[in-house]
Amino acid sequence: MRTETEERDDFPTPAEPRSLRLRPARRWTWLNQLGARLAFGRALPERLGGGALGVPEFRNFWIGSIVSNVGSWMQFVALSWLILQLTNSAFYLGLIGLVQAVPGISITLVGGVLADRLDRRKVLLFTQTTFGLLALILTALNVAHIIKIWEILVIAFCSSAVGAIDNPTRQALIPDLVGQENIASAVGLNSAAWNGAAVIGPAVAGVLVALISTSGAFFLNGLSYFAVVWAVWIMRPRPRRAVSNRSILGNLVQGLRFMRRDRRVWGLMLVMAIATLLGRPYTQLMPIFAQNVLHSGASGYGVLMGASGVGALVGAILVAPLGNSRRKGFLQLAATGLFGLSLLAFAGSRWFVVSLAILLIVGLSQTLLMGLTNTLLQLNVPPEMRGRVMSAYTLIPSGIMPLGAMVLGSIGSVVGVPPTVAVGAVLVLVATGVASLTLPEVRAMP
Repeated sequence: MRTETEERDDFPTPAEPRSLRLRPARRWTWLNQLGARLAFGRALPERLGGGALGVPEFRNFWIGSIVSNVGSWMQFVALSWLILQLTNSAFYLGLIGLVQAVPGISITLVGGVLADRLDRRKVLLFTQTTFGLLALILTALNVAHIIKIWEILVIAFCSSAVGAIDNPTRQALIPDLVGQENIASAVGLNSAAWNGAAVIGPAVAGVLVALISTSGAFFLNGLSYFAVVWAVWIMRPRPRRAVSNRSILGNLVQGLRFMRRDRRVWGLMLVMAIATLLGRPYTQLMPIFAQNVLHSGASGYGVLMGASGVGALVGAILVAPLGNSRRKGFLQLAATGLFGLSLLAFAGSRWFVVSLAILLIVGLSQTLLMGLTNTLLQLNVPPEMRGRVMSAYTLIPSGIMPLGAMVLGSIGSVVGVPPTVAVGAVLVLVATGVASLTLPEVRAMP
């Protein structure tokens, strides 16, 4: 964590008038207020001025993250399409999910501990550079027309392993950059950056795949990581942090014990995990819907993913008014139920326009579910446990969702993808009802 003196290096001295000190950051105020509302449903106090975007290092990091996020979504869409073209199999779409789940499940919690013990700046320089190189290797293999499914699986495994260290480190770095008073703004801005990229990336990838090839999306993604590398490279080194005397395993066990004892924490995690395992793999199976169910091709696939992204962005914005509610726990369960219901409707649709409209609701509800879960965890977990709890939160989409993609993809290859997604949606609805009855602590969270 930076000292007060270090935080002031980029701003006028305290002796200058307050209005002058805040003036350089005011042009960022509206974005910071949006970020705070996306995170916690309330605006920042006026005294905080420019908020997180008033800190140049975070501003550079955030802009770089937007570029990188767009590239990541482009590769997600193009890679799924390439696998379908090579294999025409839902099984392999699911298999890549399993390959990504193994490091996600086994390494992410350890990655959270490492983020508290190592120099976060150096860790991110390594992870982001590795991401970029892996994407460029994928590009070269594809351009040379020698790409094989096993090579895709190896690259996916390596990327997931790197991500298991990168994700908790990125989250842990934010307070180092912006200070405690700007965390709400920073978390919300990062959420907006990811959901905004979910709109742009798939649409651009669909056009690239249709007009050029999947290689174009892979290449641009490889370049996009170096925007974050640049932002991290120009950051000032942080003072060494005090390291716990506990071993890595001891830190990990301590965090797991805390989560096990708090019914609110594991209840929130359980609800989100069930929806993630049984419902969210629909994105991995979307190429099947685009090609075999809706007959819309690569460009239609990009539009479908873009519609889900638009819904996700709207859902992130709706977290703002809902964040002021005194019934956020109930709303989290309601959002989960809406996600299951809308996903069931999507599985039954055979019309492209209808499917687009339903995907708006699917994307909206899944983002409400994740946003409300994130908000409740941030507000109710003590600071000394937040890093390890948030690494567990990160594990759910990075580890459990790919595992669900393998399960649903394998079943879908036998009985068909739409019926499989429909059954998963029904199970999400059933689990939501059971959780509402058996987890009153979650339902009553303010």
